[in-house]
Amino acid sequence: MNFSPLKGILPLALLISWLPGATRAGDQTDIRGLGMARSSVAASRGLDAVGINPANLALPDDGTVTISLVPIGVGVGSDFMTYGLYNKFFTGVDSPTGRVARNLSEADKQELLNAFPGGTGRIGADAEVRPVGLALRFGGFATFAFTATERVAASATIPSAYARFLLEGVTPGSAYDFSGAAGSAAWTREYALSAGFALPDVPVFRSWSAGLSVKLVHGFAYAAVTRDDTWLSAGSNGVLDANVDMAGVTSQSDFRGSPFPSPAGSGIGVDLGLSAELNEFLMAAISVTDIGSLRWDGDVRQVYGLGRMHLDDPMNGAQRDSLEHAVTGKTAPGGAFTTALPTTLRMGVQVELEKIKWVKKILYGEMTAACDFSQGFSDFPGSSRVGRLSLGLEYRPWQFLPIRTGVGFGGEDHFNFALGFGLKIWAVQLDIASDNIGWLLSHDSFSRGSLGVALTLKL
Repeated sequence: MNFSPLKGILPLALLISWLPGATRAGDQTDIRGLGMARSSVAASRGLDAVGINPANLALPDDGTVTISLVPIGVGVGSDFMTYGLYNKFFTGVDSPTGRVARNLSEADKQELLNAFPGGTGRIGADAEVRPVGLALRFGGFATFAFTATERVAASATIPSAYARFLLEGVTPGSAYDFSGAAGSAAWTREYALSAGFALPDVPVFRSWSAGLSVKLVHGFAYAAVTRDDTWLSAGSNGVLDANVDMAGVTSQSDFRGSPFPSPAGSGIGVDLGLSAELNEFLMAAISVTDIGSLRWDGDVRQVYGLGRMHLDDPMNGAQRDSLEHAVTGKTAPGGAFTTALPTTLRMGVQVELEKIKWVKKILYGEMTAACDFSQGFSDFPGSSRVGRLSLGLEYRPWQFLPIRTGVGFGGEDHFNFALGFGLKIWAVQLDIASDNIGWLLSHDSFSRGSLGVALTLKL
């Protein structure tokens, strides 16, 4: 018996349906920080500090009024599918009549399966855009900012059993354990009122500041796989046994073409931050962002497949129907549920190297180095519970042309190499960056990429 019910993979169908629409919140619109491998908790300034560390709003920055002109950042990646594998197996091969599909050998199939680290693979995509960004500075006392930020993010964990099932189908003696699949996707919009204040002098610091952001968060769409305990086995005698136990949940707004639809979910978020100047060249900072939750109650649907099958007679219509009904899945109205916002702890330091006497003697221009550690506490799409360490550098040979780079370790990226630059002409600054430029260095081995662009007006 050879049986390959592709439409029976409910979790993948649910996830793939959302991925075309979808880093930790705040990172993708901080384009300067993106070029420094997201080393921003002490180094961010102005509107870049919103969503990262609001205390940095109070720190010296150019201009009294700052307006961000729709910064946007996009990232996509996988830890199992590289560009080289994609080209080799999924773009076809040359033939006299053009490119045709590649017939996979057993060695080819094994190479694909070996790409899954530890038997599971992760894919993800996220995008962030800030259509509204305005900051007002009041002397050296405080800076207030208002922002509106749109985010779409999706991530999925896929057991290699799914790939093996697609490559090999069900043959006598085969067995597949699909448990462990997980994933989620969300589209949210946040309206944030942020403030950074200079604090009274204390003997310990040269200066220090505190910051607070209060956010109204609207959710317009959400989908998640909430359970998967599915397996399939085929005996050598042609008997098929399967257990389907999969569930997911969705919630979405009724859009009707409006840019401001009624949200499917809503909640309040808070960002807190502290920054301290330890001496003339060293600064330390800490922040906790996105403290809060979203309550989803708009058009909630439960999606599930549940059943236990024993198929020993392919001609038995009742047995075939039971299998078909279980793997096709069902939907039913669901009740309201709550998800935590992508709460993240960040801590780090910044060093202004040109202010160190012996460095100043050999350094042309100015240079800022930064080191960050970040830790997520939520499974919200676009967040990660895996800690991440990053090192960033900004070199300013001339004030109008900052050049940025950095490396990151851990998180969903495992390792990333960043590069970016800015161009400042009068009161206008253009920033372009990628926190993962492997796609420029090695086409075959890269599996992640990102790009961010921002235009800022400081008056």
